[in-house]
Amino acid sequence: MGIDVDERMMGRVLHLPISSVPGEGMALRAEVVGALQERRSSLVDAMSAAVRRAGLASLLEVGDVALERRLDGAARVALSVWTHSRPLEGAELEAVRRLGRAVGCTGAPLWRLLSAVQHATRAGWEHAVEQALAVVEESCRPRLAARLVAELSLETMELAGRVQAQLAAGYGEVVPPRGRMEPQDSTRG
Repeated sequence: MGIDVDERMMGRVLHLPISSVPGEGMALRAEVVGALQERRSSLVDAMSAAVRRAGLASLLEVGDVALERRLDGAARVALSVWTHSRPLEGAELEAVRRLGRAVGCTGAPLWRLLSAVQHATRAGWEHAVEQALAVVEESCRPRLAARLVAELSLETMELAGRVQAQLAAGYGEVVPPRGRMEPQDSTRG
């Protein structure tokens, strides 16, 4: 059966079960996130190793919180965000902001904190992609699987940006910007 346009056949009409595509996408997402949750400890190990290799572990160990514990909490939040396709929530954002304040109180430069987060995020994403691809390669819908990986990638970048913004905001609450000139008193000569 084709589409009749000005009495010419212009192609075939494809009948796709549209209602099943979102359901299949959510099922595939749940399967990928479930696999990642089962392997969360190896995800945290990969993130920790990357931060340690970069020599930035001490920045995330403020407040006597071990690096692996802090990154496990971050992995839990990321997996929850992926599970529910949601943004970070108020309590999560405030926890990140508190970390920024704590690091700011140590006197460490902000760029090192953000670099530590970037190293952890990149290692976590690379590990997550490996695990996700193992699941989606078995999918009978490769386009749907590719779309899921793309969605998770976008969500990861958005999540990382929000985390870095909150870290910087918290850091800025305790460390004044450098190089800012105070207004000069015009009454002095």
